[in-house]
Amino acid sequence: MGYAVRPGSNLYVDAVETFTALTGATGMHPSLAEVEKRLGLERGGLSTMFDDEGELLDATMRNAMLLLHDQCVRSMAAVSEEGWLTQFEALADAYVEWAHDHPREFQLIGKMPDDEFREYPDLTRYEHGLHVLMGRILRRAQEDGHLAPDEDVGLLVPVAYAFAHGLTVKMLSGDLSRWLPDRSPLATAQAALHLFTRRMLDAPRVSA
Repeated sequence: MGYAVRPGSNLYVDAVETFTALTGATGMHPSLAEVEKRLGLERGGLSTMFDDEGELLDATMRNAMLLLHDQCVRSMAAVSEEGWLTQFEALADAYVEWAHDHPREFQLIGKMPDDEFREYPDLTRYEHGLHVLMGRILRRAQEDGHLAPDEDVGLLVPVAYAFAHGLTVKMLSGDLSRWLPDRSPLATAQAALHLFTRRMLDAPRVSA
């Protein structure tokens, strides 16, 4: 059976999604030939788009980060007039929602070794932009007295990110459902991130 374009899709999108699915299923990046076979294409059917699996991996990674970026942009736009706490929680919600809706993309990025991740400038740029935004919001919290004046905001950013990542892994693995079976895993993860944020930003206000 040959390749058939799905409604609302195209060969490029299908190749990226198939690469992502195969990587998630096997834990290894498939070859271009394996993706072509899964799609029902003749050998070399993707050669006009991708020279090799390295280019397909690059496209797949950029797609995963774009999905996260778009989720964050939409969430932040909805709370653009709100205070720093609402904005930080909205950013955390966006991250968990992205992973919940796109678990294979989350795992693809999360399992990539640091030295390999750094080979993709687009990925590091998107990640850096997210970290800059987190730092900016936390500094506003610091200015409002919810973080000590000498608090290391530069360290809090990766700590908050690591907590969110670990919690999301637990959500996707089913651990949260096992511990709290009466609650939605997504809602539980978001509530836990809100709890973490509020505890982290519970420093005494700076005296006037």
